[in-house]
Amino acid sequence: MHAIRVPLPTRAALALAATALTAGGIMAAATAVSAAPHPKPDATRLSISNKVIAHGRHHVDAVTGVLSSGHKGVAHETVALEARAGVKPRWKVVAIGTTGASGAITFDVVTPKTKTQFKYVFAGDARYRASHSNVITLLPVR
Repeated sequence: MHAIRVPLPTRAALALAATALTAGGIMAAATAVSAAPHPKPDATRLSISNKVIAHGRHHVDAVTGVLSSGHKGVAHETVALEARAGVKPRWKVVAIGTTGASGAITFDVVTPKTKTQFKYVFAGDARYRASHSNVITLLPVR
């Protein structure tokens, strides 16, 4: 077997070309992975309403809502009921529940002693985007 002599500049050029091809292959593989489509979570909509329920001398408001996506109720998802009242109101979670088979959720809230606002909040997950309802205001019973 005969040894082939390759001049130093040629060997350097070949090594540089091999490095460039390897790096290009890695970059192409990384680009292909990052270009893979990531499924976007479905948009959601969250409604809220209330209904006054009188129990003798006590008044209770049933705060109801529906979590939906594409005109269908979203079942078995966690929804928080948040409230705020007072001079410098901040939203606070007052109850947490799970939507039913039709996406509906209901909490019975004792009618507040001061004007209080409520809203539903859905944090979202891998399948559904986060959303929140409009705000309703409950007034004290006189």
